[in-house]
Amino acid sequence: MSNPIKQHYIPRSYLKNFGVEGKKGKYFVDVYRLEHNHLLEQIDIRDICFQKNLYTLPVDSEDKKYALEKYYAEHVDSEYPKVYKLLVDETLQYVDAKQKLQILYVCLSLYFRTPKMLDMSISMNEQIFNRAAQFPNKEGLVKITIGERKSEFHIDDLDKVKNEFNEKSRHNFLIQHLEYWADFVKYKFDCTINVIKINNSKTPLITSDTPVSIRHINTNKFEGLYDPNAVITLPLDRSHFLEIHPNKYADGQTRINRLTHDQDYVFTTNEVTATSASRLLIGNKGDIDSHFYLQKHYENPVNGPKAEAKAKLKLEQATALMSIAEKEGLSTTFIKKLKEILSNPDTKDDEQMLSYKKMLIRKKLWK
Repeated sequence: MSNPIKQHYIPRSYLKNFGVEGKKGKYFVDVYRLEHNHLLEQIDIRDICFQKNLYTLPVDSEDKKYALEKYYAEHVDSEYPKVYKLLVDETLQYVDAKQKLQILYVCLSLYFRTPKMLDMSISMNEQIFNRAAQFPNKEGLVKITIGERKSEFHIDDLDKVKNEFNEKSRHNFLIQHLEYWADFVKYKFDCTINVIKINNSKTPLITSDTPVSIRHINTNKFEGLYDPNAVITLPLDRSHFLEIHPNKYADGQTRINRLTHDQDYVFTTNEVTATSASRLLIGNKGDIDSHFYLQKHYENPVNGPKAEAKAKLKLEQATALMSIAEKEGLSTTFIKKLKEILSNPDTKDDEQMLSYKKMLIRKKLWK
């Protein structure tokens, strides 16, 4: 058996949910390369979102060298289908603590294991070395300091020294991302989980090579990993979207809130996905074209701001309603808040809110 040097940082078990199944169990997706503004159609998911030897450990033992890659294959990539099934099962309203931990562990791995931070570190190394190489002394020696590490080398050895520092950055990445990942899962355990279903098949969700986004709920900007007001999102497939809500709404509950949203929501979430992407947008056949068509529609000076404001209002109102439900159940406060939402012109047709109204009518609680 050959060594697994071609290592996927986004599991194929995740990517296949955005793909078209072909022969022999292969899956194909459309890929938009951001750097070249170029769309590639129906690319095998085996040929994207990987780096050679990304997780290969710097040890001599062949058994241990690929331990991290094999760990991901066994504990994340093969587990993702089980987590996905839990998240999109509309009949499932509650998970146990072990299941919730597994959801967070597997889904958040897609944030920490991507080479985005490593690429930034290597890019910074390149800039520092290239700048320093412009000023060698008379003997051709270059002196440089990166962090606390000082180095001196001959200009002829520039590429060799760059590679050494880049490999050191990779080693640091291997250690640090595992520590950050484990700590963050523990930190987010008390979070509230929402799964959004899109009710319009003509406006599908897309994903990217860095599919997990962490951003402040109001500014939509990254304001620190442990920002208590951060919302974490992940597209699950063409019609389902995961939201892990800010810690200020946390209460340790294991309920999965199931909500329904429309085209306006797809526009805003696809924009978040596109903004978070490193190099690639990824979608089912024709879905990236649909994304750009929708984007063009909302670039209209009237449509865009209006849709963004409407989506933000819906999110805020839904979050507030869920917070009441978690604390008080179907109380008079819940009903009052729901009536307030349905009286607003921008939220009166919200399918999720209307479904709550129907439920209350059935229970004879709506007056």
